[in-house]
Amino acid sequence: MRLNAVFRSDLRYRLIGRKAGAMVTLYLAVLGALAFLSLPPDLGRLDDLRQEGLLMAFLIVETVLAAYLTSAAASGEILVDGEKSVWDLAASPFPPGVIARGKVLTSTAYAVLLAGIAAPFLAIVAGIRGEPLGAVARAAVPALPFIVASGALGALYAGVFESDFTRSFVHWLTLLAFVLGATALPPPWNTLSPVRLVMLAVRGGVGAQVLAGAALYLALAGVAGVGIAGRVAAIRRAPQV
Repeated sequence: MRLNAVFRSDLRYRLIGRKAGAMVTLYLAVLGALAFLSLPPDLGRLDDLRQEGLLMAFLIVETVLAAYLTSAAASGEILVDGEKSVWDLAASPFPPGVIARGKVLTSTAYAVLLAGIAAPFLAIVAGIRGEPLGAVARAAVPALPFIVASGALGALYAGVFESDFTRSFVHWLTLLAFVLGATALPPPWNTLSPVRLVMLAVRGGVGAQVLAGAALYLALAGVAGVGIAGRVAAIRRAPQV
């Protein structure tokens, strides 16, 4: 079975590019700072911080930051040296479906990569706070699909919006809608928020709400993939000026 060519190329540049390295460095710096804050003595010695507050905050920040980096790289808000956008790939001989699958696979692999390098910090924080590692594993159930969906949407936006300002605006609006807007909704609609789903997974386990939310994000990634394929086809049909 041959590896998807778009995925292979994108992933290589995500791993070796200079800006890609800066993104990972920033990500690790933020996680390292949060892990440092978990060391005693606790800030303010608040009861909720001594219990699960810091681990929960760490998981939420890690999820949101990973989603931003994945979607920003896919949308072109953060230009990764060498990575081709949907517009660039539309001029290539690759079929639209191959391009779409490659972009979704890139977001999936990058989400897993960021989750993997965050794991040691999560283990440290969980150990210091006396939290079971199972809580960390449960948080990944809704977090990873959300990060993948964010990256797939970012790649779609890169093909739909030619203006950098418009693309960045829609990109940020999407993240804010999920992270802040959905969180403020009344139950059960607030479970559309990745923040709420991570909290539910950590505190209550992987129940029906968490699984439904994760499935929704995966479906959204699939819809974005279909949109990417359709956009590539539309670009190719458009008359060349």
